[in-house]
Formats: sequence, C-alpha cells, structure tokens
Amino acid sequence: MGTFILDTLFEVCLQLVSEEQLALVSKKGPIFCIPPIVIGLTFGGTIVGIDGAFICGVIGMIVGAGELEVFTAIEDSLLQFLPKDSAEWKRSLGRPVRSVHIGANFTPFSSAGLPKGTQWDLIRQPLFHIYWTECNDVDVYKSTLKEDIELWLKELTSKDIQDWLIVVVENYDGKRSNKLLPRTTVLDKIRADFAPKQGDRCISVINPGKSDTTDSWKGLVNRIRHLLLVAYAKAVSRLEDHVRQQRERRNDSGWKFMDYFHLQEELAQVLEMLGLYDEALVQYDELDALFSQFVVNGVTCESVAWLHDFQAPLERWHALKLRPSHLPKNPSILELRVYLYAKQAHMLLLIDKVWQMASRCLPFLHTCTRELSILDITSPPGALECWLFLASMEVLQTCDKYNHADEVEAYSKHTAPLWAYASQKLKALGELCGLLPGSSPTSEQLHVVVGLSAGMGDNPGTPIAPSPTDKLKEALCSQDAFNKLYLELAELAMGTYKHTGRVRSARLVGKEVAAFYMLLGETQKAAAFLCDASRLFRQDGWHEVAAQTERELANCYKQAKDWRKFIRCCAHVSSSIDLDTLIRWTYFDEMRKQIDKLDKSLVVPFCDIIKITSVTVKNRGTIMQDSDIELECTVESNFPREILCSRVLVSLENEPAKRTDKYCKDRCLTEKDLRPPDGLLKRLKIQSHLDYKQDKQLSSVSVICKLGELKRKDSSPPVYSDFGKCVEAVKLPFLLTPGMNFMRLTTKASQTGKYHLGQMAIHIGQMQLVSLPLIPRLSIEVEDEGPSLRLYKNAAPLLAGIEQTMNVILTVGSYPIDSTLRIRLNASRGLAIQIHQDAPLTNSCEFEVGHQEVFSSTSRRLRVLADMMSKEEHQVTIICPWNPKPIVVGLSFTPPLTSTWKLYTVMQRKFVQICVKGQCQTDVIVENSNLIVGSDREVVSRNNEHIGIIQNGLTYTYLWELTINPKSKGSTVNAEFNITYRIKKFVMEPKLYQYFFDIVDYETLYILDAALEPAKGNEFCRVGFLCHLNLTIRNVGDKFERDPKTKSIMYEVLAEQSVWAVCGRTAGVISFDAALEPQPIVLDIMPLTSGYLSLPRIRISKYIPAEGNSGKNETHPRLEPFSSGQVYNASKGKQVHVIVTTNDGCSL
Repeated sequence: MGTFILDTLFEVCLQLVSEEQLALVSKKGPIFCIPPIVIGLTFGGTIVGIDGAFICGVIGMIVGAGELEVFTAIEDSLLQFLPKDSAEWKRSLGRPVRSVHIGANFTPFSSAGLPKGTQWDLIRQPLFHIYWTECNDVDVYKSTLKEDIELWLKELTSKDIQDWLIVVVENYDGKRSNKLLPRTTVLDKIRADFAPKQGDRCISVINPGKSDTTDSWKGLVNRIRHLLLVAYAKAVSRLEDHVRQQRERRNDSGWKFMDYFHLQEELAQVLEMLGLYDEALVQYDELDALFSQFVVNGVTCESVAWLHDFQAPLERWHALKLRPSHLPKNPSILELRVYLYAKQAHMLLLIDKVWQMASRCLPFLHTCTRELSILDITSPPGALECWLFLASMEVLQTCDKYNHADEVEAYSKHTAPLWAYASQKLKALGELCGLLPGSSPTSEQLHVVVGLSAGMGDNPGTPIAPSPTDKLKEALCSQDAFNKLYLELAELAMGTYKHTGRVRSARLVGKEVAAFYMLLGETQKAAAFLCDASRLFRQDGWHEVAAQTERELANCYKQAKDWRKFIRCCAHVSSSIDLDTLIRWTYFDEMRKQIDKLDKSLVVPFCDIIKITSVTVKNRGTIMQDSDIELECTVESNFPREILCSRVLVSLENEPAKRTDKYCKDRCLTEKDLRPPDGLLKRLKIQSHLDYKQDKQLSSVSVICKLGELKRKDSSPPVYSDFGKCVEAVKLPFLLTPGMNFMRLTTKASQTGKYHLGQMAIHIGQMQLVSLPLIPRLSIEVEDEGPSLRLYKNAAPLLAGIEQTMNVILTVGSYPIDSTLRIRLNASRGLAIQIHQDAPLTNSCEFEVGHQEVFSSTSRRLRVLADMMSKEEHQVTIICPWNPKPIVVGLSFTPPLTSTWKLYTVMQRKFVQICVKGQCQTDVIVENSNLIVGSDREVVSRNNEHIGIIQNGLTYTYLWELTINPKSKGSTVNAEFNITYRIKKFVMEPKLYQYFFDIVDYETLYILDAALEPAKGNEFCRVGFLCHLNLTIRNVGDKFERDPKTKSIMYEVLAEQSVWAVCGRTAGVISFDAALEPQPIVLDIMPLTSGYLSLPRIRISKYIPAEGNSGKNETHPRLEPFSSGQVYNASKGKQVHVIVTTNDGCSL
C-alpha cells in the first residue's frame, strides 16, 4: 500500500498546491524532507509515514509575521517536530473523536494573500497566523512593537480571522546578571493588551533548540499543533454547512451540478488530507448517488437544464484510470463517472479494502450503461463494449497488484463476476468485428476495429505487464490473439467461481466456453464442459437449463458423429417435459433411428426418462424353492410417444452378510420411498446449551445446531447389476406408453438364499435403460423345504388306560426323498404304540416312507395306549434318516377318573368317604364299587348298588363305615378302592379302576364339648353381659397309656373378634391322670352382637413340656396338632340365642 501512495501522491500534490507555494518550496529546498524519524512530503498535501512513526496527516499553511529572522532560525525544527505526535480532532454533532497527524508550511504575511469571504479553497488558503518577536524590553514593546501587533490584528480581524498566535522568543546566554528581574514581562504586557481572556493565544519560548529548554520547546510545538487543528476544524465545519446549503438548493433553476460537485469534492479532499479516508469516501458516494438520482428523475420527471450538457455523443472511451487525475472542464458523463469511481477506488485502496473496490465495479458498470441508455447518448458500435472491457480489466489488474494473502477469499467473490463480464464483452466485440472462429472480418468490420482502437487512446504498459488497452488492441487485430485472450478470461472466471464455491456460475461460463469450442471444431472439449454443466444443473433441479444444455450436448455429439452418446442425449432431451413437444418428437425420432443402427448394447441410466413409482412383491413371507417370485411394478414414462420394449427385468442381488443400505419392512415400495432424499429437508442436529457462571448459577440458555459431517460425493460411474438372476416381465414385447405403465414380472425361485431387488432394466432394441439401485431395499428370502414328520392328536385329551389313535403326517418338501427310507418311533416306559393295524402294541415300531410326490402329505394312524398306573407325561421319539437329531414329541395322558378320600368321626365311630371325579370329555359309566381294608377289619357299605354315570368335571361319592377290631387298634389301615368303568362313547370291555390309600391315626382320643350359660342373676344371654363358657375335655382312647405325649394338652379359644370378646385367659394347659376323669373348664366370654350365634371355635393340641434331660436340648415347650380322627368336637355346630339389652331389663 505504501508503494501505491508514493506513486500517486506526487500527482496529488501538484494538483493541490498553488504557484506561490511551489515558489516557496523551491526556495526552501528539495521537496522531500528527511527528519530523524519521519520521511514524508512536506508541502500542501498528505504526510505519508514510511517507517510507521505516524499514519497520515495534513500540512497547514501558516502565515508568519513580525520578526521573521527569529522564525527562520527555528523553522526547520518546527517542520520536523509538528507531525511527530498525533492530535485529537473533536467534532460536533456527536461524531467520534479522530486522531490525526498535522504538519505545517510557513509563508510570510501579506495582506493580499488573506482569504476572501467567498473563498472555499481550504487547501490553498492560509488558516493560521503567527506573530514572532524577540523583544524582551517592555519599553521597546510600548514604543514600537505594540503598534505593529495592533496593525497585524486589525488586518486579521477585518478578514474575520480568529486563529492567531503571538510567540515571544527569549534567548539567554546562561551567565549571571546583576540586573533585577522586571515585575512585568513583555509576554505579560502582550497578554494583557491583546488576549486578556485568551491566554493560550500568547506563548513564550526560551532558548529554542537547546537541550536544557526542551519543555519550553515542546510547549510551543503542542500549542501550534493544537491551534492549527482548531483552525482547520472551524474551516471544515463552515465548509460542511455551505455544502449542505448548496445541496438543499439543488432544485433551483440556476443550480448546476458541476459547481456543487467541485464544492463537495473540496470537502472530500480536505477530509482526505486529514487522513479521514472513510469520511472522504462518503462524500464521493453522496455525489455518485445524487447524480444517479438526477438521471433517473430525468426519465419520469422534467429533466434539469444542466443535464443536457452530458448528452453529447460518446467520442472517447479511454481505459479506466484508478489513480488521481484531472477532470476536464466540460466532462462527458462517462468521464465524470470514471473520475468519481477512480476517487472512490483511491479511498478504498488507502483503507486497505481492495475487495470492496472490486464489489463496486460491476454495479458501477451497469449504472453507466443504464445512464447512457436513459440519456440517449449515441456511441459507435462496440465503443461501449470496449470501455466496459477495459474498465473491468483495469479493476482486475489493480486487485491483482494490491491484493493481500488474507483478503484473496474476500475479493475473489467479486472478481469472478468481473472475469466473466470481461469475457462476455470481449466475445461481443468478436462477433461485431468478425473475430469468432469460423469467420473472417470484412472490410467494414476492419474499419470498425480501426475506429475502436482510435477511441481507446494510448495507455501503454510494459512488455512484461501489458495494459488492458494493449491487450484489447492486440486481440482486435489478430484472431489467434482474440481466441487466446477469450479462453484465458473464461478460464480465470471459471477457476475463480470454483474457488469461491459458486460452481453453478462456473458451469454457466463453461457453457459459453463450450459454444466457443464448438466454433473452433474441438467437440471433445466442448462436450466435457457441457457434460459437467448438465450434471450439475440436474443435481440442483435446474431442469429447463439442463434440458437446453442436453440439446447443445446432443448437437455436439452429432457433429462429432459419436452416435452412442448422441442416442443417450436424445433420450434425455426427448423425455424432458420442460421443452416444446415438437422438439421432443424430433429428438425421439432421431433416437429411434440411431437405435436400429447399433451393433452392440448401449446402457442408459433412467434419470428422468423413466420413473419407478411403485414395486410390490406379491409373495407373502418366505418363498419356497422352485416356486414363482411375482412382482408388480408401476413406472412412469416421459417419452413423448409410445415405444416397444423387448425385455423388462428387475435384478436379484445376493443380500450381504452385513447390511449397509436401508431396508423396507413392508413388501411394497411406494413413490415416497423411492424419492431421492432432499438434503435441505434433513433433520438438523439441534440441542440445548446451558451456560453457567462461576457460582454455578444459570447465565444463559441457547439452542445450538451442530454442523453436519461433510461427505465427499462419489464421482465414480454407477455400477450396474448382473441380470443373470432377475425377474422378467410376463408379456413381451411390452408397449411402453407415455404416462403410467403397469407390468407384472415373475421368475422361478431355483436357488435358495436371501436376495434383494437390485435395478430395473428396460430393453429397447440394443438400448438398455437401467435404473439406480432400488433403495430402500426389498428383501426376498428363498428357502428349500425339507421333509417333515408331525404327530397330531385329536381335539379331545388323551386318556390313560384306553387305546386311542393319533395321526403321523409325513410332508415332503421341495425335493423328493428315497422311498426305501424307514422311520422309527420309540415310546417311553408305560406307553405302548403301533402303526400297523393288526400288529400288537409294543414299545417301538417303524414304517417305510414309500413313494411320495414333492409338496405332498400322507397320514398314517398310530395306536397308543398309556398304562393307567404310570405317569401322566410320556414321550414318543421319532428317528428320521434325513434329520441327524431325533424328534421328541411330548404326550400328556389324563386318567378318566380321579379319586380322593376323607375320614369322618362320630364319637368313636369311623366313616370313609371316597369321591370319584370324571375327567373325560364323554360320560363314564361306573359300577361294582368296592373298598378292601384287610382281613382284621371290616367295612359296611352305605351305598346304593346301581350303575352310575359320571360326567366330565362332576364327582360321584361313596361312603363306608369302618369297624375296628380292638386288637388292631393303632395300626395303619391299607385300603384299596376299586370300581369297573367304561367310556360311553367307545365300544370297549369294562376296565377296573383301582385307588390305594392308607388310613393312620384314626382312633378317637379326646371328646370335646362346650356350653354357654348366662351369669348368675340372668335368665338369658344378653349383648354386652358376661357369660360362662363351660368346656369339657374327656380322654376316651387307649393310646393315652402308650404315648405319654397325650397326657398334657393345650386348649385355645379362637373367637371371632366382632362377635365374641373373651375376658380373661383364652388358652390353658391341662393334664390327665390315670383315672381319665373329664376336665371341666369355665371361661368368661361376652357376646358383642345379638342373634343365634355359633359358639367360639376351640382347638386342642398336644402339649410337650421342655425336658432338660433330653438329648435335643429343648428349652421351650412345644405343640403338636392332632390328626383329624383323634379329636371329636361335640360342640361343633351348636348355636346360642343372644338377645339385645334393654333399659328396663326386659327382653323383647
């Protein structure tokens, strides 16, 4: 950037300084001053820092008066020290404070050089005045100096100049002096006479330039710097107000744009000199917008008079110069526009915004073109294209010269359209001048070239870096140079577009390059560009643009006589619904004509030619080997006419061990399933984010979206399936009509395995239209069904003890089996089987398979008989030759009858009850019941001897009284119950049913009795009154003498708490001696409710006290229950009448 400033600053300064300033500079010495720290230009312009000591500044013109020989001694030091430090420029209207570096140029005072009231040339007029004096004597001051200062201030006041400074220089030699110091100094007198309220307008400096007086010198430099900046601030503020007033008068009749232009440009130049480049850019932008508004209003409203000055015909179209230049006195609209844009670009370069300069270029060029059209400015043919090309190239060349590595990405987004724009304008010039490939310029076109070259002017560059004008002139003079330049610009445009990610724009430029290559006859290069463009346009959904590109590509292949690719393009063009029907018919007929000439097959992707809307597998579940696989497909044809298809196939691919693709759960793929996924509709990975402070308090809550993983798109060609295994259309040839087409496909499932549907192929002659893989995948499983043997029973449960039949079903699967194979059946213990009808039942049997057809079933009857006394669960093991493992079949047999017994006691008499329950679905007929208890005991039947019928789930009861021999008391009774039965449904001989059980502890040992009596004084038992419960326990058994455990018993009263309340003890222990006397027990009990109440339940148990001498170490007594036949409760079933208590004591 420093190089650019140094190159252009000299021209700026020459434009801005006046003749007097130049004369003064020439007297002072060389233009370039080299102070110790700063190297810069020191006359009426911008001070440019080279080593970074300061950034920018302004040279103010300071007028010196008084004793100039005093100033001459310190002038060089002031010129050096003023721009070193920055000063803060405070502005009004709330604008920010800016830091600027300020320098100065000194000139002698002259009354003629004072500015006039209407003079707005701030750069060339003096703004600050300094009076220098070395007078230190008060008397001399009063006699001569005071009057001189008064005259000087009157001159300034007459011109309304308020920015001045009086400097008193005091030089001391450092020697002691015997003179007394005066009470009042010259500085005090001057301050009192001329600046009583402005003390900062008077200052003294002691021994300037000496090291021991640096503070005094710094004070002088800072005071001059500050007051000079204040003077500039006032002047700039007055100029801004004046510019604002002139802008508001823009609709007046005498107002002229160029006068206002020079005025606001002066303000912009002042801001530029102050280093405020961004604010200077705003001034130029306002001028640009104001002029554009006038031009636009000239179309819709009455145009202003001064606008006609810009409607002269276009005679010059010189290249755009992005460096300070002079604006002609009567500029054309193009020259004014170029000057404005050059100024804007200059400001942008100074603030290091190269990319913004590039971004403004294309709108600037469009604005110029539009304004030339609005103002009806005539120009020679091609003149405007020449200027637009040169302007674009000049901006691009400047961007390339002043770019930075970190800004390439920023300005490349704006230079790419400029490269494309320049290539378009160059191509337009080529068409105008006959320079395109395949054409030669005529004499008239040569005259056009000469005129265009003359209008461009001369802007020579270097042999290494020719200027845009040189390049354009060379291109217009030579067709080879034209071709080279156009291809170079187009390649740069495409490369820059790709670099910035704008691939679509790059492909659009590629289409233009392809058309250029077609003119050159290089069809292969043209086809490459068109293929890339067509592929991208289809991916992005630009169907109409893609169709037009396909047309161009088809013409390219036709010109190259590449008929296979021509057929592919014709298929795409004829199926494009965005084109006219006549165009589609033309390419469709061309496709059919060339298909007939093909000598080998041609594979063409479906793309938008054929769309699969649904695919359905008609088979349900697993498909058996050698059965048919049936598919139903619906496709949509975009061909404009019907066409005959020789084959329609859908490939079957082996399913991989590890699934990677998405699989469909149903048996049908719909149009929604087959639609390609839209990346814009992909679900975003959004999650909440909580931000906490250091004290664990919640600071903020936000929602963040994780960036998706970038995946490289596969650019490899599609892999087509092997159609060796496929499903083919049933009816062939198939007539494919425009719109929806329904077709059925089938094949024989010859091999087992897991498959999924791959791709669909439609054969039209030698052309094969092949779809993409069908995703989600439709899975098909083909299995071979082997022979199977099953054992089936009837619906009714199997009964033990009865011979029944079952079915052995042999099913032959998808392949035949040997007829000589034998199948063996083995039964578990207690189960007899037989498959032959006449053979006896055995534990195992076998039979031969015999001749069986594929997918056939045969049934054989198996006789089974389960032993009545064996277990209910049995097993039949089937051994098949084709199965390495035997087949185990579990069988459950249910006995037709089940029995339970129960012992009842009446005092010392015993009764045995046997309940027989039917478990057969049909009725069971029973008779001849009998109970056998041994020879030393007898039973007396209490049953009616007749035939009984027991239904399923019902119970038949038998009762016998057991007479006990006193000699056999205490022993176990082994009882056997038997009865004959037969099933009513079956024709069978009666069978014997036996039931064995043992009767133990059946002797009655105790008889328990209880009675409830009212308390004394009461006649009845009443609610809430105590009653006496009299218990009597009597020992009647002989076991008492044999078993000492029965001598002590414990009784317990188990009363229901809502009915009885036992008062006092509820349990106790009693012992029986040898006399076996009954033991009476009296308990107090209170009824809680009225009515006929059952007596409380009483339970007695064996009480075994703790015996210390026993080997079991028992320290606590224990209880043992009696068997059900050992205790007879005589009070069981007794009730007592309890009446309600009344107030008068009478019962109701």
